[in-house]
Amino acid sequence: MSETTNSPTPIEVPVRTRNWQSMVMVVCAGFMCLAQTAFAAQRFGQDSAVYVWMVFCMLVAFAIGFLLLARSRYPRATFVAACVVVLVFPYDPILALMALTALLARRNDMKTTVRAIVAGGFVTLAAQVRDALRPPEASIWHMVFAKPDTGSQYGTDLVMLADERTIVITAIVAALLELAIATLAGLHIRSRALASLATAKADAADAQVAQLKTTIDSQQLADAIAAEAHDTLAHSLSLLALNASALQAESKKLAAEAGSLDAGQLAGQASRIADKTEEIRKQAAGALDEAHISSAGDRLCMGRVQMARLVERADLPDQL
Repeated sequence: MSETTNSPTPIEVPVRTRNWQSMVMVVCAGFMCLAQTAFAAQRFGQDSAVYVWMVFCMLVAFAIGFLLLARSRYPRATFVAACVVVLVFPYDPILALMALTALLARRNDMKTTVRAIVAGGFVTLAAQVRDALRPPEASIWHMVFAKPDTGSQYGTDLVMLADERTIVITAIVAALLELAIATLAGLHIRSRALASLATAKADAADAQVAQLKTTIDSQQLADAIAAEAHDTLAHSLSLLALNASALQAESKKLAAEAGSLDAGQLAGQASRIADKTEEIRKQAAGALDEAHISSAGDRLCMGRVQMARLVERADLPDQL
């Protein structure tokens, strides 16, 4: 399960790694481990049990670099395994340093950061001092300070250009520099990943705000349409009521005068009543249409209210 926290900054940092970067790391780690094992094996005879162990270590060195492929999914376990391997086998500390960089880049936890740096520093110092304390022919650091064209491969004794103390101090300084570079690289990668994550969240929040603003603008337009429809509907209903009252009065008058009117006058009065009735029917149809528009506007208003509540509940600053 991934580690999470309620703070804005996550403990587990998403870091993307390209395939070519992984392959370069695998090759470099395997080569350095193989080289240091090859130098360390020169101090032992081929018929000794320790030499057999060195041969086994060289075989493992061909594949040990692939341990780094698990750093994205299991950075802490990969770092612990790399430290154990460097301490148990005569390997170069570059394997542990690469795993340290991966762990620092992917875990934004102060306790984990401090413990990883301390453990990585101890393993790096132990591995470099271990190589510096080996016999000259079996030490990479001695080869660095050896006089050119000297040694068993040239048929002479190996001549050193520096004393043992200088070689050990140089190995310690180099170990500290390697630790600093690995630490700074991991923290830099973490910072870039966190910045990218914050930018992505800010862009998502801006898009959500823009969408809410567009929706609210649409609701405001719907409010204006609904208000206009209400006013028109009220006017139409007032006219409808006025015409209905006039029709009622006309009908009562016609009923009272029906006995004294001839057929022509009665037909004229009936025609006027029919015209009034048709006018009222048209006004009623118009009012019905306006009622439908008003009802649609009311539904949009309800949607606006719901959207406003959603905006009030949205906690956009916390997402950043």
